Amino acid sequence: MRRLLTLVLFALLSVALVATPAMAKKKKKKGAEEAPPEPGAVFVGNFPCYRPPDFSKITSNGERKKLRQQGFEAVNKLVTGVAQDKSGAALEMFKIDNDEYAFFETAFLGRPQLLDYWLDENFAKCQAVGTGKMKEKAYFEYLSTVGRELESNECYKPLDYEWHDFLDIASDWQRRVHVCKGDKVLIETTGEENGQYTITDTGKMADNTFMTAAGDPNTPEAGAAGLVAEYPLGALLLRFEAEDDSYTKYYLIGASLRFTSPDHGTLSFAINDTTYFDNKFRDIKGAIDYLGVDIYPEEKPK
Repeated sequence: MRRLLTLVLFALLSVALVATPAMAKKKKKKGAEEAPPEPGAVFVGNFPCYRPPDFSKITSNGERKKLRQQGFEAVNKLVTGVAQDKSGAALEMFKIDNDEYAFFETAFLGRPQLLDYWLDENFAKCQAVGTGKMKEKAYFEYLSTVGRELESNECYKPLDYEWHDFLDIASDWQRRVHVCKGDKVLIETTGEENGQYTITDTGKMADNTFMTAAGDPNTPEAGAAGLVAEYPLGALLLRFEAEDDSYTKYYLIGASLRFTSPDHGTLSFAINDTTYFDNKFRDIKGAIDYLGVDIYPEEKPK
């Protein structure tokens, strides 16, 4: 009986000694598979990519900033045409043009926190190029437009300050004042007392017909004689140009106008005329009138 127990214990011990190294090896292998790959510049196939870190696990602000910068610099090499493939050939075809690069640079340098998620998105597309699942042309188009898309709802120059200037009545559209979507302002012009001018100077001040920023009351629609046909001839106009160049709108300012910006864009000013050589301010014994424009912010956009 004692001999039988000894044999059983010996058999169990042998199994344990054999199983333990195997299980340890299996556990070690499993642990190696779960370890995340090191972030940094890598080649996927022949194509250079940047594998980002898991920013959600980074608690140090200094480390986060350093890794964001590394990621931006790696992708920036590609979009500026200086990156090389694995063979050393330059990838100049990925250089995006100056206008789109301005959006790209502004988006990521102005708001570097975008890199925390965008680098992951970019790496997935870069991997797809390296493995042949995405065309290089499609990736280039993506890189060319991503900056503009990220900036589409951003505005860094709101009209939240007072603006004062004098306009030239012998010139068409002038000044470019930037506004953000939702900016609310009050625009006021020189009053009747000091702001009269003619758009058909006769050569004799006493013979001229003068008007104010409201325009010629006898010509409520300028037609072909004006920059905007449906507004009064000679009236002071406001032009709004959308920042993405998608549309332009015109407004009659007259003495004053409360304006809410429909989008990010710029404001310009002109009197509603198309011939400027005979435009002249009223001159009373050397006291020459002028056309001033004042802008006052009424409410900051929410």
